[in-house]
Amino acid sequence: MSSQVNGRPTGPGGTVKDREIAVEQRYVDTAYARLEEMRADAQAMIREGYRQSLAGTKASLVDRDAMVHQAALRVQALDVADDGLVFGRLDLASREARYIGRVGVRTSEHDSLVIDWRAPAAEDFYRATPEDPRGVVRRRVLHSRGHTVVDLEDDLLDPEAADGMTVVGDGAFLASLARTREGAMRDIVATIQREQDEVIRAPADGTVLVRGAPGTGKTAVALHRVAYLLFRHRRRFGSRGVLVVGPNRRFTAYIERVLPSLGEGSATLRSLGDLVDGATATVHDTPRLARVKGAEAMVTVLRRAVADHAPGAPDELRVVFKGVVVTLDRARLDRIRNEVHRRSRGSVNAARGRAAEMLLDALWRRFAEIGGPEAAEAEEGAEAGLWNAILAADGLASLDEEPARGNGAGNGDPKRAQFDARVREQRAFTDFLVAWWPIRRPLDVLRSLGDPARLRGAAGRDLDRADVEPLAASWAGDGAPLSYQDVALLDELDALLGAPPRPSRRRRPPSEDDPFVVDGVNILTGEEVVDETWEPEMQELTTSMERLERSRRVDDGVVEERPEYAHLVVDEAQDLSPMQWRMLGRRGRQASWTIVEDPAQSAWEDLAAARRAMEAALGGERPASRGRRRNRKAPPPRARHEYELTTNYRNSTEIAAVSARVLARALPEARPARAVRTSGIEPVVRVVPEPDLGPAARAAVEELLDQVEGTIGLIVPLSLEESGGQASLFDGPATAWDAADRDRLGVGLPERVQVLDVLEAKGLEFDAAVIVAPETVAAQSPRGLRVLYVAVSRATQRLTVLTADPRWKDTLLTG
Repeated sequence: MSSQVNGRPTGPGGTVKDREIAVEQRYVDTAYARLEEMRADAQAMIREGYRQSLAGTKASLVDRDAMVHQAALRVQALDVADDGLVFGRLDLASREARYIGRVGVRTSEHDSLVIDWRAPAAEDFYRATPEDPRGVVRRRVLHSRGHTVVDLEDDLLDPEAADGMTVVGDGAFLASLARTREGAMRDIVATIQREQDEVIRAPADGTVLVRGAPGTGKTAVALHRVAYLLFRHRRRFGSRGVLVVGPNRRFTAYIERVLPSLGEGSATLRSLGDLVDGATATVHDTPRLARVKGAEAMVTVLRRAVADHAPGAPDELRVVFKGVVVTLDRARLDRIRNEVHRRSRGSVNAARGRAAEMLLDALWRRFAEIGGPEAAEAEEGAEAGLWNAILAADGLASLDEEPARGNGAGNGDPKRAQFDARVREQRAFTDFLVAWWPIRRPLDVLRSLGDPARLRGAAGRDLDRADVEPLAASWAGDGAPLSYQDVALLDELDALLGAPPRPSRRRRPPSEDDPFVVDGVNILTGEEVVDETWEPEMQELTTSMERLERSRRVDDGVVEERPEYAHLVVDEAQDLSPMQWRMLGRRGRQASWTIVEDPAQSAWEDLAAARRAMEAALGGERPASRGRRRNRKAPPPRARHEYELTTNYRNSTEIAAVSARVLARALPEARPARAVRTSGIEPVVRVVPEPDLGPAARAAVEELLDQVEGTIGLIVPLSLEESGGQASLFDGPATAWDAADRDRLGVGLPERVQVLDVLEAKGLEFDAAVIVAPETVAAQSPRGLRVLYVAVSRATQRLTVLTADPRWKDTLLTG
């Protein structure tokens, strides 16, 4: 038999809980003492690595870098574990006690003090249940502040085997659900539930697809899976890196503390708006524009834009050879351009050399068409006769014909070789080539489509004509903000254009032997030619992760390939457009994936197209390439493991009921997750005149500040520019409400209050939430009800909704 206690006094020694905490504190103190010794050993290894490098050999540098790198990683992991090192204990039927923590800790004799939560020996801490105790009698969760144990909660899993064991508290899991939220997500390593642990420890190969309603812990599970994979498969995933992608920058800021708190700081966190270096999305498109920009038809439009005549490119090429003027007009130039694009299977930016050769071919043909060779021979004969007459008058021998010099161009024709050499030397040719085939940046191409006429030509029949003007307007001007869909288009353009040619390293100054280098740039290839006359005997060793980190910096002057990762985590995947899936697919052609989604939350309208694009990305298929198609054998299907989380850990049953009513209107056939916690606090829905919505929202927030200690989310509709039309929150329906008005809502409020729109709220959670104008949110897009469903499920304790439509009060409270 066990004794259930809940802080019951036991006399002078304090409560039973106090005595149990004291026992655990002694063990935790021992673990921390050993942790400090391990940290000192790692620091000593770093010093030893630097000492070995003094040998001055290449091998010593390699040994140093390897030793220092591993020791530094170890120090980082131990430092992270310093806060809340030990969080769990398992008492087994065999009378063994296992302590579970953030990292593994062993004694100097290699006996286990603390088991890493990702190790197989810790699996029972998460998988054991009263129905299947797995040999566990009691599971204890320790709550610490720094090095001090401040509380503990027990779960009795096998009462028959307890035999007098003390059980403290009402259960660790339910206690954790009611805790106060902070401004950032915290790890759930101490309270992972069985269905979540199955996802975390799923096989590393292939794709893990996790579905679940709001509040089921999908994001936290995915992040803990990253930590688990890096622990169990460090060599595989640590070398090429892990990429975690969220819907927006607010979301990535919210989750950025989770992995470091688990001892894993090597993963890369990016939002869909900053996946492309040098570009950052700051706005959302209107639903109509987003639908157009995100559709796969944009691939064809962008290909036409890349192949089109560059803005400002000359319409005519004119060169002179031996007194003969040779001209190529716009029609001939366009045919040459199309042929270069047809033949070029690689980078467009790297095809300038091919373009130069094809221009020379066309010039030679044109030269022949206008009788150039005969005219040139006549001029040469007259010139030679003149010089021979002068030489003869001086009693000198006549000139011998100088053989033409060439490199075999024109099938060994010396006249063609001479023609090519002379034309290449002409400034008219080199200047034309640089202007006609410029090295283009993705943003330059996208901005050029701000010209409606140019966009109309690129659109062909792939875009609705009614969409051309608003689409061009969104890109017009150098100061036009980039949207989240624009970033995916920039990545597509980057794949089509390719990186500029890498700098060419030379042992001699370029001007000595290359007449086609002007101001340090080869005008035929676009390469920057670096004069590098000195090279060190030994070069610094760099790791793949250091090179990957350098590729993320855009201002270091080094051109790096787009990084491809070993594992990708995609959160809120149901909202991704086909173009965004193509962007992700390029970063994970050989990767395994963890996909987190809830189809009921989807804000993307063409789900079938998005699903096809997702399957292509997950299958590692390369985006369709330009040029001839090759019959490639289809890659074998990758393993896929699908899981569904069914328990709502975030919302109280009262708030979950409101979100379920919205879900029933948005998607009648969908099933909401089961909430497990009742708070006794009913949501509040108030009817407010439309002009008073803004002041009423501030008043609601100020009221909640006295009722909750944690975060408050003030969630408003999309702005006028992003929605295509919306009423004002402050000055009545005649005035557009924009980001500045949203900022006015937050003036003077404490930092724990966040003002954000319904799309920015995705994936976040707050102790309390105020939802403004649900009727506006629902009407802003065809998927507006699904967006509203997400918004009303953000709160853990209190929910307030302000509406100008009395019908919505009945809808939210009674259905």
